[in-house]
Amino acid sequence: MRLTSLNRRGTKAADFSFVDRKGRRYTLYGINAERTILFFSNPGCKACKEIIEALNASEDVSSHIADGSLAVLNIYIDEDLTEWYNYMPIYPDSWYNGYDHNHVIRDEELYDVRAIPSLYLLDKDKNVIFKDVTTEKLLNNLP
Repeated sequence: MRLTSLNRRGTKAADFSFVDRKGRRYTLYGINAERTILFFSNPGCKACKEIIEALNASEDVSSHIADGSLAVLNIYIDEDLTEWYNYMPIYPDSWYNGYDHNHVIRDEELYDVRAIPSLYLLDKDKNVIFKDVTTEKLLNNLP
């Protein structure tokens, strides 16, 4: 029951730090955009690849990323970094692509990631607009 109450609609999303492929550290709260798509994914996941392709093909997503009103954070929460690095060419360069270097998202149950992929939409203050949203609903509710 506790897990399902995490990061509910209308509440502030839990902050966490992540590391990108170049070793740079960021935080969720450090991402400055009107909307942030938080995308929990795994390399090789067929459904994840379909979401990546759908978001990457969306003109709205591309234009909002370009004007700074949207950020996409693609986060990997498992340990096999070799697999993650090998999958890097699939991830768009215009996204934040990182991994949970502290393993807090899964191990400390910071988010209820019941299944991969999992999509959230956050507002500029990192309040949850949608949790476990479908790609279609997400794309229909961008700024």
